[in-house]
Amino acid sequence: MDELRNFDLNLLIVFEAIYSAGNVSHAAKLLNQSQPTLSNSLSRLRAIVNDPLFVRRSNGVEPTPKAISMIGPVREALQIIRTGVSGGGAFDPDQDKRHFRLVMLDQLEPILLPEIVRAIQGKRNVTFEMLHIAYEPVIEGLNDGSLDLVLAPHFPEAKEIEQETIGQANTVMVARKGHPEIDGKVTLEQYQRLGHIALIPKLRAMTRIDEFLRHAGIVRHVTYTSSKFWAFPQMIANTDLIAQLPGDFAREAARYFPLQICDLPFEMPNQEVYMIWKANRTNESSHRWLREQIRQAYQNQRR
Repeated sequence: MDELRNFDLNLLIVFEAIYSAGNVSHAAKLLNQSQPTLSNSLSRLRAIVNDPLFVRRSNGVEPTPKAISMIGPVREALQIIRTGVSGGGAFDPDQDKRHFRLVMLDQLEPILLPEIVRAIQGKRNVTFEMLHIAYEPVIEGLNDGSLDLVLAPHFPEAKEIEQETIGQANTVMVARKGHPEIDGKVTLEQYQRLGHIALIPKLRAMTRIDEFLRHAGIVRHVTYTSSKFWAFPQMIANTDLIAQLPGDFAREAARYFPLQICDLPFEMPNQEVYMIWKANRTNESSHRWLREQIRQAYQNQRR
């Protein structure tokens, strides 16, 4: 108890910011502090816990085993404090400071985020950080609080994880305009013969496309794989490869690239789009605000 009597809770905020950013300079910008001020706070915390907490690396800092063991309890404690201070009231982006960290397939980012960012772009209190689902330890991030929300078409069942369906996504075929074989329609024979662009296997497992094709006895030849949906339009526009893409994303990409969108040459059920978060964040006012912004953006986009 004596150790906590004069403990500065801001040190935990600094610790969490450096852990999340992996870089002292980036954490200072996130907290709107100078780097010397942040470094001084880190030095004080190091002295209290008797551990360096972070060691320098070429691209930033890396947490020590002690820091790794601390981050989960620290994030949980900060979350409890924020919820208690807010009193369960509504989150006000004009007054309340919040940095949101999300993970999603990048097909959803250009569909959902522009509307949300436009609403807060003039405010300095609310910031967003988008992380790639292929490289982020999602379950661990939700559990330790480093991730606020995940948006994905499929997610495995996990303890104390909430999932909410926000809509459905249909799938279409996309080829370049002027394709030598395709003019507004893709046949099943073309689908199976022509080369495809597809996501890397880890991400395809989330979309379950391979699983569906296997059960349907349909074969496609994947010539090129990428971890980013936004790599597809440029590749399609400059090759004769074709791709099976979410309809919303395909229509957005066709605004900027010379693409033609065609129906699939077979029936395929729509995919559910899920919003996923840790159950203990459900009543957190800023988290409720975020979820409502995403629901509204998705509904507006569908309209």
